[in-house]
Amino acid sequence: MWGKVLCWIIVTGLGLGLVQFVSAEGESPSVIINEVAWAGSTKSNDDEWIELKNTTDAPVNISDWKITRANSITDGNTIATFGEGVTIPSGGFLLISHFSQDDQDNSVLNAESVVVEDKMLLADSNLRLRLWQPGIETRIDELTNITQSGYDKENKITTERTSDVTGWQSSTRANHPNFDIGVTDLGTPSAENSTITEPPTLASITPNTVTQGEALEVENIVGTNFSTESLPTLQLVRGNLTINGTDINVVNSTLIDRAEFSTAGGTEVGMWNLTLTNPDGKIATLPNAVEVLAPEPEFDLGTTVRINEIYPHPNTTSNDEFIELYNSGDRAINLLSWRLDDIPEGGSAPYTFENVNIGAKGFLVIYKPQSKLTLNDNGDSVYLIQPDNFVLDQVDYDNAGIGQTLSRFTSGWKWTTTPTPNGANVLSEPVDDTQPNEPPLEPDDEPITPTYQSKDLELTELLPNPNSSDEFIELFNPGTSAINLTDWQLKDASGKKYTIGDFEVTVQANGLLIQPQQYVVITQTMSKIALNNSGGETVTLLDPSGQIVDSASYPDKAPVGASYALITAGLWTWVPTPTPGQANLVTLSEDMPTPTIEVVSTLPDTLPVTGGSARRWLGVLLVSFALAGVVFWERRKKLLH
Repeated sequence: MWGKVLCWIIVTGLGLGLVQFVSAEGESPSVIINEVAWAGSTKSNDDEWIELKNTTDAPVNISDWKITRANSITDGNTIATFGEGVTIPSGGFLLISHFSQDDQDNSVLNAESVVVEDKMLLADSNLRLRLWQPGIETRIDELTNITQSGYDKENKITTERTSDVTGWQSSTRANHPNFDIGVTDLGTPSAENSTITEPPTLASITPNTVTQGEALEVENIVGTNFSTESLPTLQLVRGNLTINGTDINVVNSTLIDRAEFSTAGGTEVGMWNLTLTNPDGKIATLPNAVEVLAPEPEFDLGTTVRINEIYPHPNTTSNDEFIELYNSGDRAINLLSWRLDDIPEGGSAPYTFENVNIGAKGFLVIYKPQSKLTLNDNGDSVYLIQPDNFVLDQVDYDNAGIGQTLSRFTSGWKWTTTPTPNGANVLSEPVDDTQPNEPPLEPDDEPITPTYQSKDLELTELLPNPNSSDEFIELFNPGTSAINLTDWQLKDASGKKYTIGDFEVTVQANGLLIQPQQYVVITQTMSKIALNNSGGETVTLLDPSGQIVDSASYPDKAPVGASYALITAGLWTWVPTPTPGQANLVTLSEDMPTPTIEVVSTLPDTLPVTGGSARRWLGVLLVSFALAGVVFWERRKKLLH
């Protein structure tokens, strides 16, 4: 039995305060105030209405009943007085409104109602409504002291009776059929009230990272009690910053399988909370749910920067040690995250460049106090490493003379007594003060006048550590005249010499002649020259007079399957694909992130190779030339990491 019941209800999360429900003594309320649109609608703030509900199984005649907005039924307080024959059907509803459903400009209602116009003026706070039967003392229903939610007022949400009729709730139903088409206001005019669930919870979001400036495309959000009648609101929150979720799809009360958050426009990097708000205003929060990551910088991988000069043993102070870089290209190169190192993965910590440019045809000098790299006087290496861990250049040296820099020249690396930081290298070769202690030369001991000049015959490629084939040393005749290879010598780092003639080479019908623009590939099987796989190696080419014509040195470790190749004058580097017998003219392209190797050659007649078999070692490999083609150097293979 209802009796005089006084129910005080604190409704959390709805912005509703204290509610008092009173019925006539000794009787169950047959009709109740079931829903109040006190906040107006999206069409008009005055688009207010009250809904009555018949709670019985039989029609209820409410002739002469009244609704007031205060404790009395004076004319000034009366909202509506129902005329003769007004009946609410069993379990049915009756609307009392400011505007009729025909007033399309001001009302969202699409249901019949009792129109009372300006009498329907409902307060936004301390609203008191009473339903009276005929007779001043007979009150059927009463609501008092509802402190309405600002959220509800702003979003035009109606206040509904709970299913047990003892309390009130914010409506969660959108797009109700008793609203005009397209109206998204939350309410249930002339219909059963919303079904309210428990507060939502959030367990996880996938994926949970996004790069700044990109969109986080959510694959799933897992939790409980997600609204399915109308969409919940999703937000990423960091302090007072918010990112609203869009394109939300709720599969069921525990799963959202689609949503999107845009981080364009400089979204703050760091951890963001995820919040889900159901239409009834109940909120769930997942702390530190999503991390916004700073984007990776766009590194410059230009290929025209090289080590140009190193000064390991100053004649002043060790702080004057320096490493100089030179950019031979026609545009500036940004060296952000490039590194200088003496021993990769060991020794001194590498020096990493910050946001610094080296200009076109420009120099950049890094002194020891800046780099913290200590160059050993008795031998060391210097590596120039790009941000993708590719070793673009490296220089190795043995003993460093005091006051001498190791500088790059067209003819190769040379020691010079003239340091030139930030300037073109100057060759001032060290003077040898030692006096030879040798007997006078007899006429037969007169030195042989050198027949050949430097680079008349070149070393062009070394394969120290093959995958499955044979090691080889490649020679090339860059000139215009044939050269007889008889008594030419190859010398390794140990000082051991190998004379061509101890293994016989016949090129076509010309004996040991190597023609202009031809290559000879000498394998380990032929010459017995074993190139070191670790510890470094130097190969020297000497003419028959013993004059050094060319030399090549590679660093401590020879990568498996890679060859050490001359790609332009004085510039050697590791390449992943050996090219025995091919003439390579390398052009470093500024438009590509990796070097392009352009192969230019001519196709001579067939070049059979034969070898002697009497007292000499056998063998030679001469590979015919390819027509003009392009070999692409894949930088994926990190030679030193």
